[in-house]
Amino acid sequence: MKKVLVAMLCGLEMVLGGCSSGGQGSGGGGELPAWVSSLHAPPDVYRAVGFGQGERIPDAVASARKNALLQIVESSFGETVRYRYQKAGVREGLSTSASVHDFYDAASSGNLFGQRVVHNAVRPAGEGYVAYVMVEVAKKDIRRAYAAFLKERRARRDLRLAETRGAVLLETGHYRRALAFYQKKSRREPGNDVWWIGIGAALYRLGDYGKALSATDRGLLLNPRSFYGYWNRSSILEKLNRRREAAEAVRMACRLRPSDACTRRLEEAEMNVR
Repeated sequence: MKKVLVAMLCGLEMVLGGCSSGGQGSGGGGELPAWVSSLHAPPDVYRAVGFGQGERIPDAVASARKNALLQIVESSFGETVRYRYQKAGVREGLSTSASVHDFYDAASSGNLFGQRVVHNAVRPAGEGYVAYVMVEVAKKDIRRAYAAFLKERRARRDLRLAETRGAVLLETGHYRRALAFYQKKSRREPGNDVWWIGIGAALYRLGDYGKALSATDRGLLLNPRSFYGYWNRSSILEKLNRRREAAEAVRMACRLRPSDACTRRLEEAEMNVR
């Protein structure tokens, strides 16, 4: 990886006016900083150098740091992703690349847990600046970020499943089958709010409002930011004639996911309180 990285940076320096991997400090006259080729790191960390350009120094530095982090993800974490695909018998290629970038974008949001800038240098370049940044990330923090990514991906998958299988059963009037579906899922994953909110929705359709509220509240305890949890809770509370609480539940839902439909429902719920 080091040879490829230095070659890439030299390509940039040729545009700026020369290239040498033996410059000192931040270097002058177009030379690369001496530390660019010094990627030796302790065994428990990943380290990479990135470069970036921008009209302002902060933009150039941010771009360089992001590129360094992306290299760490692609070169180090990417091997883990490729192994997972091979083990599952899935072909490598675009799927592997997409997963690496999904992890980088979704889990790390362009910034990995525990990252540390080891070196940086900035130089004028044309109308702006070019920056070099060496970043290191502890291997345990890469694993922690990946665990968070997997958890979020599972949550999205479960939500899609709930919105398809469970929702189809509810919409077609198979309320008891929907309830059985959600209850089975909740026994396997009792800490997943999606299934408890689904149980609440099925019980609501069956007219068991007290148990529906208990199940929905359990889901909201697990995930206080569930739009569907508050939306469904409002409907249940209306049936229980607890209109003030119903309006507050709609208000919480609208804060999480504003929409014209949500605004109209909130206005109706507030009118019922008066």
